[in-house]
Amino acid sequence: EGNVVGFSGRIYNQKSESKYINTKETEIFKKGELLYNYHIAKKEARKEKNIIVVEGFMDVIALYKAGIKNTVAIMGTALTSQHLKMLKRLSNDIVLCLDGDQAGKNAMIKCVDALNNEGFHTSIVVIPDAMDPDEFLEAKGKDELIALFKNPISAVEFKLNYYYERIN
Repeated sequence: EGNVVGFSGRIYNQKSESKYINTKETEIFKKGELLYNYHIAKKEARKEKNIIVVEGFMDVIALYKAGIKNTVAIMGTALTSQHLKMLKRLSNDIVLCLDGDQAGKNAMIKCVDALNNEGFHTSIVVIPDAMDPDEFLEAKGKDELIALFKNPISAVEFKLNYYYERIN
């Protein structure tokens, strides 16, 4: 509903693998039960007839700055059954765009399977050069970011590419 339930911040002076620091889980802040920006993305998702799922809140903000407003973040790489229920209320068409690094691609494989098992139509945007949408916007600009989201690939094509890179 747009009420503050916790705080999160991007770590720029990285000394660990974590990109974000979040409020510890509480009765009302449970990452597995929340989608960042859900309250704003609802209207836009219905208008666009799809919802974009990204990894972190900075990615939502980057897409919003580029004019793409039908975006929510899972605040990590785990897509839970509660997330799936929330997404189902908005659209059956999901555009998945987690970070372009190996961890993000590994997470996308799991997310694609979870989405497909729930009957979603899933397409994928892979950010090149192991970047996330926020980094890509900074490096390449708004027009190139929008172009990526106008041309997602199918979940099948993503999986074929993913396994092709790993199998001799």
